[in-house]
Amino acid sequence: MNNTTALSVHHLKKTFRTSSNRNEVLKDVNIVLEKGVVAILGSNGAGKTTFIKSCTDLLDYEEGKIEYFGKDLQTMSKEEKNRTFALLSEGSRNIYYKLTPWENIKYFAAVRGIPFNAVSSQSKELLNELGLYDKRNQLVENLSRGMQQKVAIICALSMNTPVVFLDEPTLGLDIESAFGLSSFLSSPEITSNRLIIMTSHDFNFIERTARQIFKLQDGVMKRKEDTVNFDNSFILKILHPDIDKLQAARYEILERHDLYCTIRLLTTALLLGKEIDRLNQKGHEVTSVEIEGENLKDFYLN
Repeated sequence: MNNTTALSVHHLKKTFRTSSNRNEVLKDVNIVLEKGVVAILGSNGAGKTTFIKSCTDLLDYEEGKIEYFGKDLQTMSKEEKNRTFALLSEGSRNIYYKLTPWENIKYFAAVRGIPFNAVSSQSKELLNELGLYDKRNQLVENLSRGMQQKVAIICALSMNTPVVFLDEPTLGLDIESAFGLSSFLSSPEITSNRLIIMTSHDFNFIERTARQIFKLQDGVMKRKEDTVNFDNSFILKILHPDIDKLQAARYEILERHDLYCTIRLLTTALLLGKEIDRLNQKGHEVTSVEIEGENLKDFYLN
């Protein structure tokens, strides 16, 4: 293992037992990850959450080894764990609704034994990037579901740990917010010194965001080739389009309707966000994106 390996999992096994049943969820999971955004796919019950809980010391496992930067998880102190990884749990109440976003960040820093002045600057940047700085002193219970999810994501990222787990981060987010989160998570400022491991059922979000993609199936981890640097054909739906301007810019128009049109865009997942920003800045409101041809659905189903 080299010193750039953030997380290494070898021969991980986990079985759930009852008096009448034995369910071997993780049979032989192996994965070695460095920095960047990594996505894990899998059907409900495939073991994605079990894998994440095992990696974050929330669940015991029978066999295998989990290492962070070469150190065995089972020998790490509580302080080492707090400074190494953070978790956004799926569907759980990850934050306190009777506190403000700012108070939540302070609370979770204190619980981890991290001085607030060590995370305050990063927290302000995250609040700004996700459009919540003006809401920082409002009670979380008064924010929308999407804003609450953003606060939970900020609390996970603001601890500035080198490894972050995001279990279904797009829950509660509308299309625009999901696009913003995708651009944010894949930006060099976030990923240059950090490993982000996420699960999601939003295939388009994963294609736009993740550098590496894995599928957890039949208790083992299968890897898809890197996606971020390969050209993909994207189908964009644009509301109230100016057809003349789109044609002048040499966009390939597929369908025309009174209220919207669809265009085909050939680009990489890494550059897609910039292309969408460019269209929006020119008054073309992008409302949805689909990936054409062989995509995650094919990888997921095969």
